[in-house]
Amino acid sequence: MLHEAGVPPLRERRGGRPLVIAGGPAVSANPMPLVDIVDALALGEGEETLGEIIRLLEEMSRDEIDRQSSREPGVLLEALARIPGMLVPGFSSAGVSFRDPVSPSHFPRSVIITPESVFPDTMLVESGRGCPGACAFCLAASIYRPFRFMPLSAFKELVEGLHPAVKRIGLVSTAVAANPDFVPIVKLLASRGIAVSFSSLRAEDLDDEKAALVGSIGTASASLAPESGSERVRFALGKRVPDEVYFIAAAKLRAAGVRHFTLYLLIGCPGENETTLVETEIFMERFRKAIGGRGFSVHVNPLVPKPWTPLQFWAMPEEREIAERQRAVEKMLRRLGLGVQIKSVRSALRQALFSTGDERIGRAIVHYVEGGLSWKRALKEAGVNVSFPHERKGPETAFPWDAISGPVRRGTLFKRFEAMERDGSAGAP
Repeated sequence: MLHEAGVPPLRERRGGRPLVIAGGPAVSANPMPLVDIVDALALGEGEETLGEIIRLLEEMSRDEIDRQSSREPGVLLEALARIPGMLVPGFSSAGVSFRDPVSPSHFPRSVIITPESVFPDTMLVESGRGCPGACAFCLAASIYRPFRFMPLSAFKELVEGLHPAVKRIGLVSTAVAANPDFVPIVKLLASRGIAVSFSSLRAEDLDDEKAALVGSIGTASASLAPESGSERVRFALGKRVPDEVYFIAAAKLRAAGVRHFTLYLLIGCPGENETTLVETEIFMERFRKAIGGRGFSVHVNPLVPKPWTPLQFWAMPEEREIAERQRAVEKMLRRLGLGVQIKSVRSALRQALFSTGDERIGRAIVHYVEGGLSWKRALKEAGVNVSFPHERKGPETAFPWDAISGPVRRGTLFKRFEAMERDGSAGAP
């Protein structure tokens, strides 16, 4: 984006003009690939940080900002470095910490509603942050602690001031139905003639009342994420939800009027072996029986290790092994007559480098974009260790983000990783 906008991607070539700040979950998880690219990085939840950045800039005149950005960028950057949660290369002291969690009253929602957008009449509202689950691969559950939800009282206030252009509200959360006020919130919106859609549903959250409510508001499709068709692998990943829970939830949603189902699977997981494919085929056949002939498709993605999760210690399988597992799963699913969407293995491997890499990854991206090099050549020019995501790691391993104080202790993550490996190698739960 910087390159196509005519902005020099490397911080050293901009001299503070324009000032480039980045934040969000990917940046918070591992900011190191961007330290040579952006001027400042916001770690953790950004609502209060953004407010402080804006107040800082408002205190300065435009002339002062231009002068400090062009001739004395250090003055502005030093001020930014004093904001909690801000990592400012060259100015932040060691041991930058994540910003503290924010109150649900600060959760974001769509500000601009326009027919020119993808969702022309929809306001997206973050109804929950974090996740009540404990999946070993999940970044959201690790960096957004504790799980918080927007209460019914906040939705009542939102509805009272709603613009007439808003015809639908999309509830955004990793676990929409885990909100204790889920039922009254949906009923409130429906009573005002506002359609409701969901970003995701967890099978374990769907009791009879919630499933019936999802169908009663006209929900035509539902997505569930068992992660693996093998109960043993799923449990090892920390998603301790038995197969039967998915079949029961699917049957309830089908009875409520849901006409199409999508399942999300991960491949290349710890604990996968020759029995996993057989277990997955049995799971799919039983799920299809539970939905009684409704539409059914499957998305398959390679598992990518993330910082601040137990899987940061995991040795990701090599490309050839992941591709072989992927082909086997795809062949089985197509034999069952299911629609299948497969994510590129190479894309997943690139994501793993971004996820676990240091500033050399950022340099490689600049070489790739500006220099027109192949991705392989760009990695070599920047000196990237492309084997790092595939190496087994232990308590002594140095990670690029070690100087950052995050929301979870490294020792705790490693203990969970060891337990996950034991569970994955054991028999079915």
